[in-house]
Amino acid sequence: MSERFLYDVFLSHSSQDKGTVRPLAERLRKEGGLRVWLDETEIKPGDSIPAKIEEGMENSRVLVLCMSKHAFGSDWAMLESQTFRFRDPLNKERRFIPLRLDDEPPKGSLAQFAYN
Repeated sequence: MSERFLYDVFLSHSSQDKGTVRPLAERLRKEGGLRVWLDETEIKPGDSIPAKIEEGMENSRVLVLCMSKHAFGSDWAMLESQTFRFRDPLNKERRFIPLRLDDEPPKGSLAQFAYN
C-alpha cells in the first residue's frame, strides 16, 4: 500500500450500522492486512470529532461509504462522502467505493456510481 497514506480504508457509516461495520473492519484488517480508519478505534475521549474525521479522510487512500437507509439519513456519512469525492473527483489518487448494506437505493449524486 502507498506510504503516502496512513490508512488504506476509511469506513464512513451511520452509527446505527455499527453491528455490520465492526465485523467488516476486522475482516479487512485480519484477512486483507489493511490499515482501517474506524471512528470508535481512532477517536479518543477529548478529541475533536470533526478534526479527527477530517484527519482520517485526509490520510486515507480509499473511502468506503457504507450505504444504508441509516446512512442516507446521516448528515455525517453524507458529508464525509461529499468531502472525500471533492478531494479527488475523478478517483485517480484516492478511491471512493460505495458499499450497500441493505436494499435502500442510492440517493442523489450517489446513484451515478457503480457499487458493491
